[in-house]
Amino acid sequence: MKALIATVLILLGLLFTSAQAMAWVATPTEEKPYAFKFNKFEGENYQYETKAGDQETAFRRAADACFNHYKQGRHISMDYGQDIIDVCVNPKTI
Repeated sequence: MKALIATVLILLGLLFTSAQAMAWVATPTEEKPYAFKFNKFEGENYQYETKAGDQETAFRRAADACFNHYKQGRHISMDYGQDIIDVCVNPKTI
């Protein structure tokens, strides 16, 4: 009887483990091209193009690229940084 219970528990454990492993498998999504245009800032219109699996990922990449483009690796004031953020969080999709 103990052997039967142990066997059932082992089988249930294996079943649960393989079901859990299957839940973590992500299917790759097809990447599509996205293009963004940002409002004029300091006399320049900035555009960014990328490929991503969804628009949210593409938007995040574009906003980061926009901020880094205008910051240009310099130390900037908080007010100037806020101005850049205001431009970079409101792109237009091309």
